[in-house]
Amino acid sequence: MKIHEVSSADYHTLLKCNRADIFAPESYLSKSVLWELNSSSLFKWRFHPREFSPTPAMQWGSLVDCLTTTPELVEEEIRISPFSSYRTKEAKDWRDKQLAVGKTIITQQQFDEGVKASEMLMQTNVQSAEIFDGSLKQVIIGAKISGVQFKGLVDLAPVGKDYLVDLKTTGMDFTLEGFSKAIANFGYHVQAGLYLALWNSTHPADTRQRFKIVWQSSQPPYEVCVTELHRDEIAAGLKTALRLLGKLKHAAQEDHWPMLAENETPILNRPVWASMQDEDDV
Repeated sequence: MKIHEVSSADYHTLLKCNRADIFAPESYLSKSVLWELNSSSLFKWRFHPREFSPTPAMQWGSLVDCLTTTPELVEEEIRISPFSSYRTKEAKDWRDKQLAVGKTIITQQQFDEGVKASEMLMQTNVQSAEIFDGSLKQVIIGAKISGVQFKGLVDLAPVGKDYLVDLKTTGMDFTLEGFSKAIANFGYHVQAGLYLALWNSTHPADTRQRFKIVWQSSQPPYEVCVTELHRDEIAAGLKTALRLLGKLKHAAQEDHWPMLAENETPILNRPVWASMQDEDDV
């Protein structure tokens, strides 16, 4: 498999994290797995990992991603469902079989709309069109960071440029403020910091310093907006990644995975907005 011909589904089947031994040769951390620690105790991360089950929004994103970056793999990776629902055993078995091997399941109508979205993504926005022209696509990057093996999947690496590009489809607030909130909520700054570090480690003759995000609305007419993450956010993202990784390494080395606030008794207050209601009641 050539480095620029891997689908996102292939990548997720290749990515295996051994939570019992993160230092094992066959184990790889990803940004998503590491980011779980931002809102989870070490105990939960180790013993109750988040189960990956693709949501309709994720399936849509995978469809547009595949149509846009690896169209030659659409027939292999995309499955158009022959069922209108999954209430019958036959339908459930078919769905589970497809998901088990990393396929993206969509309807014919979704596929047709996905083609429109992909065309809009590549052709309508001038900056977007420039990014897609001559880029390496779906590039797996892997290297050790602080002694732990990581893997990542770069959507686009424009040849001769000093930046990497990630594609994001969103059905949420399609505004600059909405994008900023998504970066904070989903840790996209951490992704940027990690991916640039991994890329520069494995591509010393082609280092990158910048990180762009191409946003596309998942609703017609599939508006596109190209943004660039501020260098301070990239640095903060890598710093956060190293902090979370430090917690994880310490727990793994000690084989101690503490629960939330295990050795303390936190004093709780209601959120500020709830306290403000007291003033309104006076």
